[in-house]
Amino acid sequence: MRDQRGRLTRILLDIGAMVFVLAAVGAVGWVLTVWSGFPKGTDAYSHLTRLRFVAEFFPRHEWLYSWSAGMPTFESYPELPYLAAIPVTRLFGAPVALILFALLGFTLIGLGLYGTVRTATGSSVAGLVAALGAIGSMATWTWVVNGGVYARVFAAGLAACACWAAARWLGTGGRAAFATTALLLAAAIASHQFVGAVFAFGIGVATLAHPGPGKLRRAATLAVVTFLLASPAIVPPLVRYGGFASAFLGLDRVLLTSPATVLVDPLHVGIALLPVVLLSLIALWRPRRAVVMLLGALTVWVGYLFAPGLGIPSHLYYVNGIDPFTVTFLIALVAALAGGFALGLARSAPIAAWRRHGAAAIAVALVAFNLWLGPNALRANNGYPRIEDSTAPASIEALARRTIVVNPSDVAHRFLPAIAAESVWFSYVYAKPQLRDYYGTGVVHPDWLAWANAAVYTAPLHEGRFRAALDWFAIDSFTIFDDPNFTGNVPAFDRDGGLSRLATSDPPTFREYGVRGAGGIWRPTNARALVVVGGREEYDTVARMALDRGARPGTLIPIWWQDTADRLPSELLQRAQAIVVEDGRFGDRAAAERSLETYAASGGRVLLDAHGASGALSSLWPVDGASDEPIGEWHLRASSASLRVSDFAPPRYDDGPWGAPIATGLRADARALLAQDGRALVAERAVGKGAIVWVGGNLLYHAKAYSNDVESQFLFELFGPLGRDSTVVGDATRLDAERVTVRSGGASGVFVSESYHPKWTAHWSDGSALPVLYAGPGLIYIPTPSSDGTLTLEFGRTWTDYGVWVLVILGLVLCVSRRRATPASAD
Repeated sequence: MRDQRGRLTRILLDIGAMVFVLAAVGAVGWVLTVWSGFPKGTDAYSHLTRLRFVAEFFPRHEWLYSWSAGMPTFESYPELPYLAAIPVTRLFGAPVALILFALLGFTLIGLGLYGTVRTATGSSVAGLVAALGAIGSMATWTWVVNGGVYARVFAAGLAACACWAAARWLGTGGRAAFATTALLLAAAIASHQFVGAVFAFGIGVATLAHPGPGKLRRAATLAVVTFLLASPAIVPPLVRYGGFASAFLGLDRVLLTSPATVLVDPLHVGIALLPVVLLSLIALWRPRRAVVMLLGALTVWVGYLFAPGLGIPSHLYYVNGIDPFTVTFLIALVAALAGGFALGLARSAPIAAWRRHGAAAIAVALVAFNLWLGPNALRANNGYPRIEDSTAPASIEALARRTIVVNPSDVAHRFLPAIAAESVWFSYVYAKPQLRDYYGTGVVHPDWLAWANAAVYTAPLHEGRFRAALDWFAIDSFTIFDDPNFTGNVPAFDRDGGLSRLATSDPPTFREYGVRGAGGIWRPTNARALVVVGGREEYDTVARMALDRGARPGTLIPIWWQDTADRLPSELLQRAQAIVVEDGRFGDRAAAERSLETYAASGGRVLLDAHGASGALSSLWPVDGASDEPIGEWHLRASSASLRVSDFAPPRYDDGPWGAPIATGLRADARALLAQDGRALVAERAVGKGAIVWVGGNLLYHAKAYSNDVESQFLFELFGPLGRDSTVVGDATRLDAERVTVRSGGASGVFVSESYHPKWTAHWSDGSALPVLYAGPGLIYIPTPSSDGTLTLEFGRTWTDYGVWVLVILGLVLCVSRRRATPASAD
């Protein structure tokens, strides 16, 4: 009877404590206006965009066409919260769903921390101190009210409950506790990879450190099962980027520093957590293993917080998107656990009662005081951190929204916003695509997006590059932000007859310009192709040179052939005006040279970008070989008197001479277009109606490295004349986020201003498959039959998209079939 009464008392205490945690979450969230009005935080709009997008297009939601010329919606960003919220989003709207994210996240954090400490130490008071210490810390709430990173908080809530389940599993060895731990960890990773991985690593270390038999087997089993269950969020980044490190690490950037006071400032970690940790350690006196490990974790995150101020290079530690000044969130959670564990373990330590009771009383008082002090301080603060309401009339986002004028339902053109204050809300309000992506992770071709932004905003204006960026990305309007980094080209824009001023904000923070006669995203065309067979750098060099000099979707389309020259398909050869082959990219060289000779005889031009020495070239080429030599200075002679060789950039590489191949001999039927000391640097040989050109001197790279217009124009003319605009009238329809149809007749191909991705597939009206090629600045070209018909372009799935679910099923089987483990001894 006494045991039953004691058990009932503990249950009632736990229920009361949990109700107290729920009340604290509700009260703090109410004071900080998290539960009322528009969702708070800078990133709130971006989450709302994804919520609405997924709810509208599910299950065809994997291509986010409205951002960054199109990008995978969730390839590098976990989708579990957004999929789970579809019913709520459809019934009540995206803002309600996002606020529910916050409510669940903070509630689960509080309950998870309480349950973890309560289960591990047996102390309800210690559990409450941990839970309320974290809930009362404004560092915990800043991720939502200031940053708006709701998915991180939701993932942290799931992970905190995983800690609770792990404490039960390590204590009892129960199958259900193990399965719950693995499922919650996997759900946390599938909600936010970084946050989930942090907690998974911590639980793994705790499993290895916990006393008892088979600790290595326990940890390995948990790791394998969690990986299998979370594979939909783990495998795609591994396949796409080659691992998490290449996707999220290795960035060199300037990061904000934090003063040491953030560790005790009520606006940040707060006055309670670190003093509670210190007091609890004094009361415990001899820290147990769990407390030592948590102190180690706390030291790691404090080190991450202060790393910028210590001068540590960011590429050694910085995780993309996790700025050091924001990790006070993790510091608060770890400190809450450390203080709770130390306080709970002191209850059974052989120390005087006044020490443990005194420490507990002071800890409760500090936590209670911080619960009052922190929320009121944050609500009154106007600096960082503060409550960000993007819909407040005085906010810069609201000013941008009042200013910008677009056709909201136009999905055939793009808007280019200057800054994040425009882009963050744009795709939530309008169906019209925008070029910028507010959330940078997952962008398919960031280098080309940077090129387009620089073409518009970098002064002085490069006219050819500016026109190319507008045309290739189908931009029909763009904004200028009132800042020297953006306003340098405003006088040129105001003089430009192809632009019109659409709007100016009051105050004049934003100016919006319209582009007259802007081309559409989908364009049937008879433009010829400039095919580059080589690596990414080779393609970028040739493509940027061509785009600066008039290559457009209607005139000349650079295409990157990512295989070898011997595999060039006939439909591409028929459409090519010129083919540039990077040395070493022939494949079967004899077969490639036969194909290229046939192509040249029919009127095409073949250019070999020579790299290094060549002992003996076949008779196809205008030179018989080349030697790799240092060039200290130019002694150039051109076959054309109009080529200003004196304006070539100097042949220097760093502080030494320019090393480059020079022809050893010119064939009798060839001519030197450019020679160095009487030896050919560029030579041409006529073949039928076309020509074979050998380009030495590493001139393509030299022209790019020195941004030399004279060299670039000379090389560009080797590709042949630039044709007139040959765009063909067509009709396009976006069926959903992943599918588009384009009807045309009399066109040799269709240019699509959407980011190239290997998952794109294309079919013609008769069902035949068509190749999808990388074209222009990271976009798409599909060669089509010239007859009337309809092209269907679809963003498809690969084997990994389906294979991960086999791994999930295997993980579920392991959860169910795993035998009950031997309980570990208590620590």
